[in-house]
Amino acid sequence: MEILSFISLVVLFIIIAAILIVSIVFIYFTVSSGFMHSSPPVPSCGKVKDAMLKDVAEYLRDKEGKIVMDLGSGWGTLLLPLAKQFPQHTFIGIEYGRIPYMVSCLRAKKYKNARFYRQNFFDTDISQADVIFLFLLNSTMAKLSNKCISEAKKGAYAYANRFPIQGKEPQKEVSLGSKYYTYYIYKF
Repeated sequence: MEILSFISLVVLFIIIAAILIVSIVFIYFTVSSGFMHSSPPVPSCGKVKDAMLKDVAEYLRDKEGKIVMDLGSGWGTLLLPLAKQFPQHTFIGIEYGRIPYMVSCLRAKKYKNARFYRQNFFDTDISQADVIFLFLLNSTMAKLSNKCISEAKKGAYAYANRFPIQGKEPQKEVSLGSKYYTYYIYKF
């Protein structure tokens, strides 16, 4: 009976240690991966994502060699469907979070025209992008707005999901029922 009790305690200790190790690894790969530098990865809502993809697809349809960039690209849910549909364009995701970045890179392996970089988007050159996606928290957008206004290529479009670029009037505001389901289109 004492041996069985001892074995149960050892197994319980191993389970608790495993949970602790997994928690530490999770915290390391999320909190230390860039949330202090940008925004946490939050995927775009289905209907907003679909509407933005449709708008950008219409823009890209009859063109060649455009560059589409997603600042804070997360899991690649905006870029990869477009990369599949438009192999003649280049799609670049900028993501600082380790886990979303790794997942995006794995998902992008089947597309020659999609690349993801693990870097801080504040340090990213956006001057060559023809289309820029932004879905970042309002506090991050406040910091990023000046960068977009001063560095965006003349004629480039920016699609800001939910939180507008501050200090610039949108060319179009698309509301799909509420402020939560709204995105803004800017032309530079």
